Amino acid sequence: MTIVAEKYNYVIGIDTHSRTHTYAIINTITGARTGCESFPVTKPGMNRAVAWIHRNTTGDILAAIEGTNSYGSSIRRALVVDGIRVVEVKPPKTKTRRGVGKSDPIDATAAATSILGQETEVLLHPRGDGERAAISVLLAARRRVDHQRTANRNALNALVRQIDVGIDARHALTDAQIAK
Repeated sequence: MTIVAEKYNYVIGIDTHSRTHTYAIINTITGARTGCESFPVTKPGMNRAVAWIHRNTTGDILAAIEGTNSYGSSIRRALVVDGIRVVEVKPPKTKTRRGVGKSDPIDATAAATSILGQETEVLLHPRGDGERAAISVLLAARRRVDHQRTANRNALNALVRQIDVGIDARHALTDAQIAK
């Protein structure tokens, strides 16, 4: 089993936000952060970020991004097109960070260092774009609709149990009763 620090020369941690992304370069041999910069989330900004990564690294590079399918989706695509391998990292739990402070450079560094000792086979690979992403969005929307329908039905059942509207409320309302 190979760990990230054995396979890659550098890990780039990326803390993503709507307007800027912060990039931290971690040398896997020393574990030291050799650079940290923020770039705007625009096409030119991402091009500058990719160029900055290449100017400050050599060898095999792995990018560890928070939110590869939300704020990080654009940089994920740019890095993949550029030939840099991308994995998803989960942000640190708020509970474990209490009293430690928060900043984008700290978060970007944590994104990179959190995977240095992980085996490469268990890294989280982001899902691709296209049909698979569209189906994922549709399924998530369907789950929200189902959840809301159940909540609405439960609220209606509670209402007819509290207020006498002439309906036998000992059992949950049926579709026929609701349609009346």
